[in-house]
Amino acid sequence: MSGCDKPIYVLSYGGGVNSTALFFYLIKHKFPIDEIIFADTGSELPETYTVVEKMKLVCAKKDILFTTVKREGDDLYDYYFKRKTVPSRTRRDCTGKFKVAVIKKHLRSKYGKEQKFSQYIGISAEESQRMKCSDVSYVTLVYPLVFAQINREDCIRICKQNGFTEVVKSGCYCCPFTRKEGWKTLLQNHPDLFDKSIAMEENCPNKKTMLAAIPLKEIKRKLTLPKSQMFLKEFCPTCDVAGGCFL
Repeated sequence: MSGCDKPIYVLSYGGGVNSTALFFYLIKHKFPIDEIIFADTGSELPETYTVVEKMKLVCAKKDILFTTVKREGDDLYDYYFKRKTVPSRTRRDCTGKFKVAVIKKHLRSKYGKEQKFSQYIGISAEESQRMKCSDVSYVTLVYPLVFAQINREDCIRICKQNGFTEVVKSGCYCCPFTRKEGWKTLLQNHPDLFDKSIAMEENCPNKKTMLAAIPLKEIKRKLTLPKSQMFLKEFCPTCDVAGGCFL
């Protein structure tokens, strides 16, 4: 078997609960790992960057290559702000532009156009409907957590067992798939980033283009009222782009 016939095994790492748990699952069960790749949008939550730095140290101790890749040009926030729009729940192009395409470009550039890859994706068992095949022939997407029937609660437990107690659901602070509690937590912990998200939303000439079910400025107003959570309806869309952000 030639070098190009043998796949390169890469873990798509998002700095969240699932991909962190997947890393330790792969290590425990001796799955091959040639490289771990974190696609940095430039607009991740601060907690995610903290976890990524911690994972880098773990990988260094285990002699596993950890690579951070980033799209050339503006970060995700600036990209959409300059275009007077927001990441779209319907187009779902942000993951494609800032994560999936960036990882593909890195793999092709580093390993060549003849090389095949097996890419581990941290989708847990209860999200098996999000499993997809790769749209390119040189990448095979693999979902070990689904195959092992490891759910989200299992992932949280695995993270804690390995000292990653601070892991949160990964994703950009201006993500349109953020749930009600996520916006509330962002306002509490990072009011500056909440305000940046408001600015992005209000920068749009088309007011139908929103990050949440109701305008973020209104969410902020209601969250400052007593029992404000009673005013917000649950909004729970799910991104189904393979290799997505919330991993």
